[in-house]
Amino acid sequence: MAAMAAQTGPARVVVTGLGVLTPIGTTVAGFWDAAVRGVVGTGPLTRPDAADFPAALAGEVAGFDAPRAGGGRSLALARAAAAAAAADAGIHRWTGDPYRAGVCLGTLLGSRAGLEPAVTGFHRGADAQGAPYPGPRAAPDLTDAVARELGFLGPGLAVATACASGNSALAHAADTIRAGRADVMIAGGVDELSSGIMMMFSSLRSLAPDFLRPFDRDRAGLIVSEGAAALVLESYEHARRRGAHVHAELAGWASASDAHHMTAPHPQGSGARRSMLRALKSAGISPDRVDHVSAHGTGTPSNDRVEAQALRDVFGPRTPAVTSLKGALGHTQGAASAIEAVACVLALRDGVVPPTANLVDLDPECDVDVVRGHARETPVRVAVNNAFGFGGNTACTVFTRPSTAGSAR
Repeated sequence: MAAMAAQTGPARVVVTGLGVLTPIGTTVAGFWDAAVRGVVGTGPLTRPDAADFPAALAGEVAGFDAPRAGGGRSLALARAAAAAAAADAGIHRWTGDPYRAGVCLGTLLGSRAGLEPAVTGFHRGADAQGAPYPGPRAAPDLTDAVARELGFLGPGLAVATACASGNSALAHAADTIRAGRADVMIAGGVDELSSGIMMMFSSLRSLAPDFLRPFDRDRAGLIVSEGAAALVLESYEHARRRGAHVHAELAGWASASDAHHMTAPHPQGSGARRSMLRALKSAGISPDRVDHVSAHGTGTPSNDRVEAQALRDVFGPRTPAVTSLKGALGHTQGAASAIEAVACVLALRDGVVPPTANLVDLDPECDVDVVRGHARETPVRVAVNNAFGFGGNTACTVFTRPSTAGSAR
């Protein structure tokens, strides 16, 4: 495909690399194959330190062993996802201007889980002075570790906007490129399983007893899981100059606040509706051009009902093809919308929308075009990615086919 003429307006932001680690696959190909087949990655906890977890079910990244020492599991997941995305983009270790390459990752708790064994031991009477110091565990370590490994010395930021963190990180990274402060950014999200996050959802009575069932009449809550995803974002001109392959364009993004309640969504989906509309306006795309929506779809009674209403408000009674990957993955916390962003890019590439796993009986109050049972083969030219978190945080990203952005080959 011929390269497009040089741009004259704000920098266009394209995706040139993908990396994921999830409960259903730890490579992009493996993850996507499982998602399209509707594989469910949640089940009984198997990790050796799970005895203190206040829940018996979770979504674990199987086959990924990260030592607790030296940074912990979240840091290792983030580095692995970023390294995979960089390799996919043909970057490996950066050889360009290091101050024009940055990192932005979203997370709920950073590497806080690494502190939990020491804290638990202290409360059980362990000798605090004799306990080994677990090392630095703050969220910024995630970005620093990725930046050091790849040689990215430009803008760096860890974003924590609850379950919207992945999309928020993508938006901040895209803004940084569009403003001309960087040529390339690694952006995404990461979180690991922790007793603390399970305790929070358990206290809110939000955990499902068996399966996470998005939009189902019998949905009863979510299942906490872990994972990481990273996307390499570049200005289109930079990608073109270095001959990079463009997977998709990140055409629009926006956030909005419900300003309603700490944990409950606005009853009319105010923030969800505004973030979708603003993201589409940012992309210059009308709602009727959207082919696919990757829903937040947590399987909780309030979220799914409110999100469905917001979707009908934005798209009308005939919505685009909707899916929630959380039925398959569980809720990967701050990594959720970053993983779902990767899925949006792959849906654009293949013209396939994965099914919503565990959805059997669509709730009449969630009357939108939810893909269920089997994947749907359909042209996907524009995909919207929703993420709605506690504290009224809502964030939305819009992806388009690379043919819309042009190819840098």
